Amino acid sequence: MQIARLAAVIAMLGASAAVRADEAKPTFHAVKTSTVTSKVKAVDQKTRMVTLVNDEGEVTFKADDRVKNLKQVKPGDIVTATMTESLSARVLKPGESVPNASEASTLATAPLGQKPAGYAAKEVYVVATVAAIDKENMIVTLKGPKGDAFPVKAREKKNVEKLAVGDNIEIHATQALAIDVSTPKK
Repeated sequence: MQIARLAAVIAMLGASAAVRADEAKPTFHAVKTSTVTSKVKAVDQKTRMVTLVNDEGEVTFKADDRVKNLKQVKPGDIVTATMTESLSARVLKPGESVPNASEASTLATAPLGQKPAGYAAKEVYVVATVAAIDKENMIVTLKGPKGDAFPVKAREKKNVEKLAVGDNIEIHATQALAIDVSTPKK
């Protein structure tokens, strides 16, 4: 995940930055969770084509070869997918030393022979520098560790006023997806 995607997440979440009483610089934290539940309408084990249906409509897709328990999926089963995204940002204190960037991922699946289930998470840590501030239009341009610049539209003028060119902003983002297939109780 790059700075541009992180900036887009900040803008999409639409939350404003919160300022703690003991800090002059703004901080930001937001979490968004979305869950979609569908019913298995059809599954073709030979072609690995699966059709799911819910109130939003119907979707057909080919199950990836990494779905090792597809044989356990039957029409009528319930598929639940939950996506959780979190984003935190804070302005570092002058001279505060932190790593510039890191990225990690986690993957887990259900044991062979059980209903398919899985969890995947990606975590990104980046320090960006405030390269420019357009106070009139509330645009803060962040410069990532590779030198790329990304403009971000701020939500609150009071927070833009507290930033200065050269401030370093620590950004921590996590995106996690959990999928579970279950047979409805009769």
